[in-house]
Amino acid sequence: MKLFFYPALIAFSSLVHADLVGLNSTELTDVTGQGGADLSWTLSLNHKYANDMLLQDISNKSKTMTQLTSADVNYVYQCTNDILCHVAISPNNHMESGNQKWLVFKKIQGTLQIDRFSLDGSTITNKDGNPQTAMQLSFYDIAPLKIRNLGFAGLSVESGAEGYLNSAVYGAEAGSFDKGSEKGFMGLNIHGNLHMSGDLKIFSYNCAGTSTSRC
Repeated sequence: MKLFFYPALIAFSSLVHADLVGLNSTELTDVTGQGGADLSWTLSLNHKYANDMLLQDISNKSKTMTQLTSADVNYVYQCTNDILCHVAISPNNHMESGNQKWLVFKKIQGTLQIDRFSLDGSTITNKDGNPQTAMQLSFYDIAPLKIRNLGFAGLSVESGAEGYLNSAVYGAEAGSFDKGSEKGFMGLNIHGNLHMSGDLKIFSYNCAGTSTSRC
């Protein structure tokens, strides 16, 4: 059996032949094709979803949002240290009385997920009236952008070289609602679905669209 198989394999492989032919720039411009890719995307920050990779979805699709309980929801705030969940900016490096001023967003969290969008190539007519290639992103109404607990718990203005590390919290004087929370004002939390349907084409405005230029 083996003695027959090996010569047969050698004889068959000798019949297999392929040539790779190089193409010049002119020939490449004449090549057309068809294809694309279906993609999914998730951005999860300071959430259980980001830390537990066994979770494949950010919500239980068998229930509506009003039916979900705390046991069903995977996108809960999870940060080992609140200071690690600060995002601070200092517009124009603003100084006051020699101190750096910071605008600090505290307890930043959120998950953004889109189950499907497509990346493809397309053609447009450019400003010179010539056909021009473009990259096309397609979004579908049946695959909305899911926004889960996106926002921050408080916003504050801090001072000092490392003012963004300030961790002062409210005491009993602030009432039961704010007691124990980091000092600040104004919170934001967004939770819902954003439905999108359509194509976004990206191209170079200055491209001439001729065979001698790349777009």
